[in-house]
Amino acid sequence: MRTSYQTQQKAALLAFLERNAEHQFTIDEIIATMGEAAPAKSTAYRLIKKLCDDGQVRRFTREGTASSVYQLAGSSCCSEHLHIKCVDCGLLIHLDSAACDTLAKTTGFVIDDEKSMLYGHCANCARRSK
Repeated sequence: MRTSYQTQQKAALLAFLERNAEHQFTIDEIIATMGEAAPAKSTAYRLIKKLCDDGQVRRFTREGTASSVYQLAGSSCCSEHLHIKCVDCGLLIHLDSAACDTLAKTTGFVIDDEKSMLYGHCANCARRSK
């Protein structure tokens, strides 16, 4: 079994995702935003795949496209709660388990927490559109 180790590129990528924990990025957006600290594109894909396999990063599909976007998984497992996502800026908010429990109790619907994403507009984007 191969041991995982921390490279400077992996550390830089994780640090970037930690600083931007509420946002999702494509590989190209990660590279562009990181600038000179970014790993090469092929290295970024390899590192992201490994981080996803390890559960440190989550992969989502960007709405209306076939593009994959990535986000730091956080200290708690993302499959244990609902998410709300801004369709304008990509802000992703993790709702606590009480929200899921309330929906289940109110509707009797059994919710698949792992696949539950609600879409709308965050407060900042809603203000801008008025």
